[in-house]
Amino acid sequence: MKNKYFDQILGKQRSDTTSEEKKLTKNILDAYIKEIPKEQLAENQRIGVKLQMKTYLQSDSKETVLAGEFLNELLTIYNIKKTKFAEFLEIENANLHALLRGRRKFNSKIATTVGDMFKIDPELWMYIEAKNELKKFNSSPKRKHKKVDVYELSHDT
Repeated sequence: MKNKYFDQILGKQRSDTTSEEKKLTKNILDAYIKEIPKEQLAENQRIGVKLQMKTYLQSDSKETVLAGEFLNELLTIYNIKKTKFAEFLEIENANLHALLRGRRKFNSKIATTVGDMFKIDPELWMYIEAKNELKKFNSSPKRKHKKVDVYELSHDT
């Protein structure tokens, strides 16, 4: 998930970049990151996750990214233990794990609580859930797509 969306946001490396240049760039970035205060680094990463969420919503990719994957990334960034976070959300630990793995969906209460905590609009969490539901429905082999002209339903025949 992470690399694909970062590439879309930040751009891709030139294909003619040598391994020495890549190593030098990595060393420069590592040194720069060490100088950034921990809180600022976490804030930058939070913004990165928010951008990944927006990019995912705008993409036509066949890949499905769960809202829980974005939440899990944020928990990792801030080093928040899942048991403590489940208590904060006032849900069972098993329900949090189900949320992170996509077996449970974000509801308005969880989206609002998580949104307030991480400064990410609750609607964004809900839009991701809705996008994934539509993807799942549209890819279902059992889906029966009725094609009808709206006027056939609105006029007596």
